[in-house]
Amino acid sequence: MIIPDVSSVQCLAGYCVRYSYLLFLVFPVLLFLLWFVPHTLVKFSNRLEQKEYEQSRRPLRKTFLALRALSLLFLIIAVASPFKLTDKTVPGNPRLTILVDNSTSMKLFDQGTGQNLFAALENRVPVKIRTIATGEDSPLGTGILNNLEGGEHLLVVTDGNSHGGKLLGDVMLFASQINATISTLSLNPLHDDTGVTITGPPELIKDNEGTFTVTVRSVGKAQPYHVRVTIDGNDVAVDEGAQGSMSYTITRSFPEPRSHTITAELSDLDDYFPQNNVYYKSVKVVPRPSVLFVADNPSPLQQELQRLYLVDVMPYIPSSLDQYMAVVLDDIPASRALPSFEDLNEFIDDGNGLIVIGGPQAYESGGYKGTLLETLLPVKMGAGEESNKSGVNIVLVLDISAASAEEVPYEKAFALSILDSLNEKNSVGAVAFNSNAYQIEPILPLKQHKDQLRDKISKLSYDGQSYFNYGLRGAYDMLKDVGGGKNIIMLTDGYTTYRKLQEDTIEVSRNLNARGVTVYTVGVGDKRDDLFLDNVARVGGGIYFPADAENKLKVLFDEPDQDQQPEYYNSLVVLDSTHFITRGVDLRATIAGYNYVVPKPASSLLVTTNKNIPILVVWRFGLGRVITLATDDGSRWGGELLNRQNSALLTKTVNWAIGDLSRKQAFDVTLHDTSVGKPASADVVSSDMPQESGLQFAKLDTNFYSADYTPDKTGFFTLLGATAAANYPEEYAPLGMSGDFVSLVGATGGKAFAPEDTDGIIEFVKAHSKRLKIDSYDLRWPFLILALLVFLADIAYRKIRENREERR
Repeated sequence: MIIPDVSSVQCLAGYCVRYSYLLFLVFPVLLFLLWFVPHTLVKFSNRLEQKEYEQSRRPLRKTFLALRALSLLFLIIAVASPFKLTDKTVPGNPRLTILVDNSTSMKLFDQGTGQNLFAALENRVPVKIRTIATGEDSPLGTGILNNLEGGEHLLVVTDGNSHGGKLLGDVMLFASQINATISTLSLNPLHDDTGVTITGPPELIKDNEGTFTVTVRSVGKAQPYHVRVTIDGNDVAVDEGAQGSMSYTITRSFPEPRSHTITAELSDLDDYFPQNNVYYKSVKVVPRPSVLFVADNPSPLQQELQRLYLVDVMPYIPSSLDQYMAVVLDDIPASRALPSFEDLNEFIDDGNGLIVIGGPQAYESGGYKGTLLETLLPVKMGAGEESNKSGVNIVLVLDISAASAEEVPYEKAFALSILDSLNEKNSVGAVAFNSNAYQIEPILPLKQHKDQLRDKISKLSYDGQSYFNYGLRGAYDMLKDVGGGKNIIMLTDGYTTYRKLQEDTIEVSRNLNARGVTVYTVGVGDKRDDLFLDNVARVGGGIYFPADAENKLKVLFDEPDQDQQPEYYNSLVVLDSTHFITRGVDLRATIAGYNYVVPKPASSLLVTTNKNIPILVVWRFGLGRVITLATDDGSRWGGELLNRQNSALLTKTVNWAIGDLSRKQAFDVTLHDTSVGKPASADVVSSDMPQESGLQFAKLDTNFYSADYTPDKTGFFTLLGATAAANYPEEYAPLGMSGDFVSLVGATGGKAFAPEDTDGIIEFVKAHSKRLKIDSYDLRWPFLILALLVFLADIAYRKIRENREERR
């Protein structure tokens, strides 16, 4: 017979009850006693006699009620099985597992390090050794995971460069959760090596400039070498006197719409791996896309676009837009656009772009307010400059984790600078976080406690790990009960390799935005994770500031400085420099006029004036993209946007609106650069199933096919008329010790030891081999004894009372 387990353990401050649901019996028992005690079984001849009896017995009944209630309470607690948990640290069983990375990249180091360490330790501490990687495969995460056990100590002899398999960050997080420590060795290379890579856009529009970076990295002693960079076989950069780590930037446009090739080659050097001395890159150049430009008169913007795209200029919107990839409405009133609303709506839904340029006949001056046209736009009509910046609540959230120790001084400086940039009418509070969130100062008008805020922020120290989600929740706890605008500004490097933590933080930010909170992030330090911080801000309805946060936050939360010249107020500021349109754009423009618009909640505000007038606002609408430019085409207001310094903003705006450059091609092939032995996809747009020797295509969508290919040698190769590059295996880049791996080791409580520090390794293993023993102590008997004593006291009290009454 199987006896079911009906326990329901609940604990508070180390005290627990095994059958917690039995405690609810206290309430019905008390109610029964309150009903039963006033009743009497004695019969009386009249009402007066009963009343006199009850008055004489009332003190006895109160005492009886109290004693019986206490007795039953102690009895119920005893039946619920209370117990106390205690923990103590006891000596464990010190042992160590050495995991050796024998992959190709480790040939730069002493490959006998692992065995030598094993030999030095095997007679002093229980130790075993295993190999987790060989050849050109380095799935370190998988190798470590396969050897993880709770409470164990691993020492990984590796350079920390992992390719494939489980993510190292996820494995390290799991290790910390099961109380396992992972350590490593600080290795110095025995051999010297120099490798080269190329980064840059995989696709360009004909005659549009692209920027490519050739990076040379050296490990060990810096060696002299020659570097040669060619495009389509022609030299574009030659350096015969290079030495050590270098980088070269090449800007180039391509007049022919086809596949182009870039090669970077190192020569005249004596290094360990010749495989990584040549790097190949392909660039797909596509024909100019067709753009419809709707305007009444020629304009400087129209002329600029005609240099880069196939532009049809018309004074009206034609009935068919099928041939175009983007439509530009230049200062067009709503009355002329609304008859074509259905065509524009369908055009955007099909994945195309719409750009609406301002002017004297557009937006609030063109009758857009309340029309169907306004529903397509990322803005509403309104006077954005008149928004009230008082009544705003802001919580600064600072990362004070040990992993961010190097950045904490910069965070403090940023935070203090941001405080100085905020309007003193704002209510500001502050939270610090590591493994928990801590309130630094409550939300109060800034002018009331600015000095206290500055003092407490300057005295912050670092410790613990970075739990960004806890920081956001701590800030929300301060904001949830206040009225007015609610904003969080989180300052951190955002660095973590724990994917689950990133996902949790993004979800928290999304939930906070749904509750009316706007989340801004400020990136600090060289190791900052721009993509993660940008995602946190975007789902939180805010903006990510990788630099100059104080100036941009001043635009958002402060009132215009009345002492500035008029030109200052109309100077443009890039608020969001992480968007495709604004990334890398050094905007230095002043406009002479603008339209009054207010961004919608789901839009992205990219550019404003110093007076916080929205100028460039974008959003995705269905499958397409819609852009508001709230100044004109350069005829009267926005002329400086078209000069050489600033014109990239407009061309990137059109490129973003166009999106996928190949989607309207009858036949198009897109190949992806890869490395030897690593599969990549060949994507084909075609009305018929493509045919290519060695490839098996699958139909993924209407007129869209895909197949995988795996190159077996380096160089360029051609499939279906398109060219792609195959490079050396990932194992050969990057080389040297990975700083990221050392940081991950620290997150598990491990250390990086010198290979000869055997005493330190043994001491560490013994110190961390202590285990936590948890004991429980049964507390039922004390409550049973108390119940019995109270019951006996009740009997004794009644007997004494009866004896006294008999003597009377």
